[in-house]
Amino acid sequence: MKVKIAYYKEDREVDIPEKNLIGVLRPKDIHPAADLTACINENLDHPIGTQPFDAMCVGKKNVCILVCDLTRPMETERVLPLLLERIERNAPGAKITILIALGTHRGLSDEEIDKLCGKGIREKCNVVNHAFDDPDALVQIPCDREDMPPVFVNKILTECDLRVAVGAVKPHPIFGWSGGAKIVIPGVAGYETTGYSHWLTCPHKGIEVMGKEDNPVRLLYESIVVKAHLVDFILNAVLTEESKISDVRCGDLVQAHRAAVHIAKKYYVCDVEEPADAIIVGVGKWASDLWVGSNAVYQSEFYLRKHGTIVLLGNFPEGISPVHKEISQYGYMPYREALKLIAPGGPLEHDLSTASHLVHLGRVLDARQADCVLISEGISREEANKVGFQYLDSPDEIMGYLTKKYGENVRILAIPGYNSTPIISGRPQD
Repeated sequence: MKVKIAYYKEDREVDIPEKNLIGVLRPKDIHPAADLTACINENLDHPIGTQPFDAMCVGKKNVCILVCDLTRPMETERVLPLLLERIERNAPGAKITILIALGTHRGLSDEEIDKLCGKGIREKCNVVNHAFDDPDALVQIPCDREDMPPVFVNKILTECDLRVAVGAVKPHPIFGWSGGAKIVIPGVAGYETTGYSHWLTCPHKGIEVMGKEDNPVRLLYESIVVKAHLVDFILNAVLTEESKISDVRCGDLVQAHRAAVHIAKKYYVCDVEEPADAIIVGVGKWASDLWVGSNAVYQSEFYLRKHGTIVLLGNFPEGISPVHKEISQYGYMPYREALKLIAPGGPLEHDLSTASHLVHLGRVLDARQADCVLISEGISREEANKVGFQYLDSPDEIMGYLTKKYGENVRILAIPGYNSTPIISGRPQD
């Protein structure tokens, strides 16, 4: 059976014999909203836990709309005009800033901003790339916890009288699900704040965190964002496999987020009857580097048997990461080994963002005692080997590699990965 795998902007085809194929794992039957404008307007008028959006806009002078970057695809360009029309009608003359929640990703070019927000938005609004590494762009916010470092976020949020967050809910290896408060921390947080938040889940298996919306890390940072009054209203979307909006929930930061997650679970929690010897997985249409594309590996922990193999297909034109060069130096590793890097005087003592990334992927391979095999044009064999991956030149080599390793009856699960939303199981492998 020929299976198309998302390889970034284009697909790669893998021929998997029927006798070896467990299945092709995709989201359950989910469709775009029949009338997206009506769907959004209905939820803006009848939000969960807040006043209607129009009422919240009345009299406001300085509005910030938080949006995700292109690595978190959704139809932002269709959502923004509906929000802007209501803001302009109910708060005429208000200053409107669109703040792109980059996390620690690179900034977007003007062309990329037009693609994300829609043409003409830059002329109407002040569009800002979050600068995680610029102290002048950040401000410390209150935090009751004495056992954690200071929390810094983009100061624009503290200067506005209405803060609106737009995003999608997807299984996430740190915060359980994306959306809600995650667009603030780590979305528009300082580098050290992001690193600490990511490191907190490193002692745990990915399957103990991913898909758990009430996990301790989300609850901690959710409480910080709520107490600091950093978000007044959210629009969180549930997406199809093609990243089209199927449904939205609006309103309170916590309540509307949980309502959206409840919907998403119906489509993105998918069980498989047998564990796979190998998983062939694509990185989606938006993962330009391995830092982003690692999401494809995280979901594999739910379905892979011990001593299994993950075959990762991703073009990765920006390589391993244009920002986090240290990944190539240290490679992926389990938590127990990364502790040495962050110890006092260690090379990553002050870079928990990179250290946690090494662990989040490394812990999957460690938990399953698995190998990861890379097929990529943007990452060379030498670079792949440095981070601990095996390497194949072409999808045509996959079946030969797997049958040599596991025999002619190797059992394979394919995850095409068209949506950057990982698929997870309610019954992960032990």
